[in-house]
Amino acid sequence: MTIPIAPYTIGSPGAPKVGTQFEARYINYTAPVAFADCHLLDAAGVEILAVGLIQATAEQCAAWTNDDAFAAVLAVNAGFELPA
Repeated sequence: MTIPIAPYTIGSPGAPKVGTQFEARYINYTAPVAFADCHLLDAAGVEILAVGLIQATAEQCAAWTNDDAFAAVLAVNAGFELPA
């Protein structure tokens, strides 16, 4: 699952990298919570940061009805903002 996020800049001022996509490569759902292996991608889809395992709470998992919406929950849990 890959979704757009608000641009997020990492790296040095001389060589910044801008992430514009958030990807959940796999989700390990163990009721009632889930952990997802997440990554920050640039506009070309190239990984610029392995975000790590991001948790979704029991309440968030219970509301999971759409993969893109759930990826948005994970992105926010990871500290990223969604596009306006």
